[in-house]
Amino acid sequence: MQLYPLKSQLVLPGDSLTARFIDALSAARLSARNGDIIAVASKVVSLSEGNIVSLRKVRTTALARKLGRKFEMLPEFAQVVLNEADAVYGGVPGVLLTLKNGNAIANSGVDRKNALGDSVIPWPADSHRSAERIRRALNRKFRKRIGVVIVDSRVTPLRLGTTGLAIACSGFKPVRDSRGIKDLYGRKVQITLHSLADGIAGAAQLLMGETQETIPFVLVRGAPVQLGGSYSSNSMTLPVKDCLYMSQMPSPSIMERDHG
Repeated sequence: MQLYPLKSQLVLPGDSLTARFIDALSAARLSARNGDIIAVASKVVSLSEGNIVSLRKVRTTALARKLGRKFEMLPEFAQVVLNEADAVYGGVPGVLLTLKNGNAIANSGVDRKNALGDSVIPWPADSHRSAERIRRALNRKFRKRIGVVIVDSRVTPLRLGTTGLAIACSGFKPVRDSRGIKDLYGRKVQITLHSLADGIAGAAQLLMGETQETIPFVLVRGAPVQLGGSYSSNSMTLPVKDCLYMSQMPSPSIMERDHG
């Protein structure tokens, strides 16, 4: 598998990601091929879609102010995290542990890094739809079968530092089911599923970086994926009750949103 980091101009609200990607690809003297996967940083997707929140305009609730005091957060920031969260389990100074779109994630994915002024940047409003839209636009432009994965960073329990997380993908099967396949000694695999989308996201995030790199795109070539089809974000997540980590957590004591 080959990965090509693509530097870009700053993506501003309303910018076309397709145009920015084409410029970055051209500057790198590369062209798209059938089977390529385009990794896109979630932050530039949100920026291009105008999904930005000014903290000055946020009205805080008593709960947000309480969380702000307890976890050393601006109450306005805590409020945005609450607004984006499906559930909040607790936290440590500066960070809340939340459930967002089936993902256990810090601060509901809301980030202040590389945000203009007093603003913060949540995940795209509908990450799966965003991935589909980007893929279709690129397929039309290049007339190639291309996959897309939207990437953010995450922390792993008891591990120091961030790795990549696929919050949405389009155009390829995100998980390979290895159950029933025999290992080297003839034993059938019982529970292993291989998260291809997260593996690609992790490799891409390593090149994207976290601060001043201005690498919002990574061209991934030769990834071991099955192209085609449409897969919802649910195809990458587990119910909380089936998760090794989250099933051991007490029920959310701070807030749980009912989307029924």
